[in-house]
Amino acid sequence: MPLLVIQVAVSGELIEVFEKSVDSLTGLRMLALANEDERAVMQPGIELGDGAVWIDLVDEHGETLLEKVACFHRADADDALMLYFDMTPSVVRDCLSRANVSLLHARRKAATDAYLRKVGRLTECSTLNPRQRNQQRLGMASLMDLVTELQRRLGEQDTQLALNELPASVCAAATQLADAAHSYVTAVQQL
Repeated sequence: MPLLVIQVAVSGELIEVFEKSVDSLTGLRMLALANEDERAVMQPGIELGDGAVWIDLVDEHGETLLEKVACFHRADADDALMLYFDMTPSVVRDCLSRANVSLLHARRKAATDAYLRKVGRLTECSTLNPRQRNQQRLGMASLMDLVTELQRRLGEQDTQLALNELPASVCAAATQLADAAHSYVTAVQQL
């Protein structure tokens, strides 16, 4: 069953604050009605400031079911969530409260930092500290994009065949890196 996911923009990231199961037709109807609202942000690729609320419908694998998500500026989000997504005022208030968003953002940051430390220990080969190395590698890509790409590459058959030809310590390091990537994705999805 698809999930309706509500996220809040914080420092260039989307922090998930609420999710609920909905059937596909109901979820599609809710998003369609929300996107028809004149307050909905319609411009693709627009970068909204902190507090902007994004509503998405995802499948059991976390993949977006629609190309267009609903998006509202913080000032309009409360009303839109109650009107189009059947949320009570108290649930909206709790989900969008600064305290809740800050707490969830701090948890996500802690999980990300722990993951970067683990990756840094596995790839210790530079005089730069782990944070500097990872910042250089990441550039403008999001951490989740990097982890997804890392998982894809480590799982490829050609990569596995090549690793089998290398010393056991290299194979072990690659396995640890794959495990770390999986742990990160799991930790972020549970936040």
